[in-house]
Amino acid sequence: MSNRNPGNLGSCGAPWRLTLFAAWLDKRGAKGTKLYSARSTDGGVTWSRNVAVYQSPDGSICECCHPSVAIDAAGELVVMWRNSLGGSRDMYLATSHDGAAFSTPRKLGTGTWRLNACPMDGGGLAVSSAKTLTAWRRDADVFLAEPGQPERQVGTGKDVAVALSGKRTYVAWVNGSKVEVWIDGKLELLSNPGAFPSLSSLPGGGVLAAWEENGAIQIRRLP
Repeated sequence: MSNRNPGNLGSCGAPWRLTLFAAWLDKRGAKGTKLYSARSTDGGVTWSRNVAVYQSPDGSICECCHPSVAIDAAGELVVMWRNSLGGSRDMYLATSHDGAAFSTPRKLGTGTWRLNACPMDGGGLAVSSAKTLTAWRRDADVFLAEPGQPERQVGTGKDVAVALSGKRTYVAWVNGSKVEVWIDGKLELLSNPGAFPSLSSLPGGGVLAAWEENGAIQIRRLP
């Protein structure tokens, strides 16, 4: 699913035993937006019951920022979302081994974004055999962070996407009318004008970038 949607889908495994994991913004029950998920272990033929991953004690998580999900090499489920807690709109992450019970949510980064509004920017999440990496916007800046580690500013912009390929890190975002990509510290221009970048790691190495440009979808393989 596109990282512009109010939900996201992760997958892992061969087609005959494909595991899928979906997370989405949900308004069921009491007032406010909550985070729900479901898991399939047969390629989407059947799904588990809907599981409440998180509900903010302040009544609602961020109402429009899409969550991100991934499944790591060990099969652990990872979900990231923008919270609304104590007047701040910060990113949080939780994990699960079975899709039924989730770890205590952890705030990403050490800073905070005091904001009484939804920025409509959910960031990106990528996993490899070595690490879990998140990328997201706080105010006008773009940050990279591993869970439990301080964040690192890598640029200025919004609509952030991230991917890992081997030992390389790729982050894309929109800066004004430009789509920029950061590859291991080197900043490149992908498009001007452009919007809504997405990144996907390729099985043979490298990353595929896609974005909107003049009413059409453009793609480019990154090294």
